[in-house]
Amino acid sequence: MRLLIALAVFLHGLGGLDVQAPTAGSASRAPMRIVSLAPSVTELLFALGLGDRVVGVTSYCRYPPEVIRIPKIGGYLTPSYEALASLRPDLAILLPEHDEVRGRVEALGIQVLRLDQTSVAGILGSATATGERCGATRQAASLRAELQTQLDQIAHTIAGRSRPRVVICMGRNADPNGFRSMSAAGPGGIYDDLIARAGGTNAIGPGPILHPSLSAEALLRIDPDAIVEFAPGSGPPERLQAGWRSLSSLRAVRTGRVYIFTQDFLTIPGPRLIRFVGELARVLHPDAAWRHP
Repeated sequence: MRLLIALAVFLHGLGGLDVQAPTAGSASRAPMRIVSLAPSVTELLFALGLGDRVVGVTSYCRYPPEVIRIPKIGGYLTPSYEALASLRPDLAILLPEHDEVRGRVEALGIQVLRLDQTSVAGILGSATATGERCGATRQAASLRAELQTQLDQIAHTIAGRSRPRVVICMGRNADPNGFRSMSAAGPGGIYDDLIARAGGTNAIGPGPILHPSLSAEALLRIDPDAIVEFAPGSGPPERLQAGWRSLSSLRAVRTGRVYIFTQDFLTIPGPRLIRFVGELARVLHPDAAWRHP
């Protein structure tokens, strides 16, 4: 359930950058009291060195540790507008899935910046957009250059290599006999982007659902070269590995290519998720000529 709630944090519709038209006299002023309506936005603001300007965050914002002391404005899609207004922000930063929330925030006379973080390019672009709006262009350029350099190094290292067929498991249901079903990352989402940038091919075919449910039979028909399971906060990976043993006829299980990651940022499309591309690439291409981290 925790994973499903976390997924809801950003797996809604796609969107682009959108800034509310500034009111007279406000365009040249960098905001000094910022409210973040998403964990990924909060992470980005701190990565840009703007943490001291953040006066409000959601109850789902837990990184970096400093956000624990920042006033909370409520849920991800259900903020308290009274709490938000009481903080007297001069900018609220949100995502495309906040369109309904946005109208209420704008009605309070608060400036709005909407970011698209539904792809790796979108995360990079959101750093630039936030830096420009908040008077932190130098910090934004530095962060973006750092992340882009890492992505370029990965691309160079895996260039020309065979791409394994990969399934990313976003959550699975088990029964006493083992595996029952799982939610997979389909084409078109940010996880599809991660697979490609890490040197893999998404084994899930095109379809109308971004995260289709797969039965054991469906997964056996796909028979991927590697399975990557994202299980934030689910305990030791070794324990989770046991759940795959009932599918011993799967190529990925037979060859020991089931990789489990439990980091809490795996459902948060911020800078840490981009840095994770390198870790994913290393397990997909363990014999590549990797530099030491």
